[in-house]
Amino acid sequence: GPLGTPPERLGDAERIEWLKFQDDMPWLRQSDRHIVGLASQLAARTNEVDCPLSIYTQLRLCLSSMGGTPTDRSRVAFDPSEEDDPADEFLN
Repeated sequence: GPLGTPPERLGDAERIEWLKFQDDMPWLRQSDRHIVGLASQLAARTNEVDCPLSIYTQLRLCLSSMGGTPTDRSRVAFDPSEEDDPADEFLN
């Protein structure tokens, strides 16, 4: 199914990042929720004044895993014209 709404465990800044990822990467699905949650937490940390460089490194790895870099996006099989199958709600 679709990625869905941010989990309750995320703070306000992290939820904003989640929604940005959801908007920027429409191919993300429900099975990606854990990596999107982690990426949201890391992205929110980059707004801090003293953000360690390791946060950026980890965020880049998450983005790569989600198909969020130009190189990785070229490997994403996503057709925005495809609609969700209504039967998925009942069969999956």
